Amino acid sequence: MFEVLLTVALLVLAAWLLRRWWFSGDRGWMPLELRRATLAYAEHLFRAPGRPTITAKVDRVYRRRNGWLVLVELKTRRINRVYLSDVIELSAQRVAITGETGERVLAHAYVVVQGPTGKRVPHKVQLLGAEEVKALVLRRKALLAGLVQPRFAHAPSLCEHCAYATKCAGAI
Repeated sequence: MFEVLLTVALLVLAAWLLRRWWFSGDRGWMPLELRRATLAYAEHLFRAPGRPTITAKVDRVYRRRNGWLVLVELKTRRINRVYLSDVIELSAQRVAITGETGERVLAHAYVVVQGPTGKRVPHKVQLLGAEEVKALVLRRKALLAGLVQPRFAHAPSLCEHCAYATKCAGAI
């Protein structure tokens, strides 16, 4: 009977130690699909040729066992949320990597938000397609050249904090 209790206690201890090791460091916040992936790129600049040229610097890119790449963007914020600008940034990174290297990048990525406590929370996001990213780049160029008029934000608080609010005719 004592041997059985000792065996069970040792198995519980081993499971606890294994779980603690598995969730330590990066593994603690990483989504399951990335736990066995390897880091392929970190803080690397990519440039997709063509018109328009898309240039993007990645935070981290992981290579899954099947060869597909997964993008990860790290953000430090007081609020645990993802913004549309995060999705656009990651989408541009996907276009740039694919354009420069020809490697396959998944259509989803992760925004990892680190809050004031230091806890990291991953958020899975769907990325925009290459044509949508190129359309955004062309719209930005047209806006800066004064060829098109900006659209007003749907949320009044965005206009209130905009650096161009005094120049915008429709600002609140």
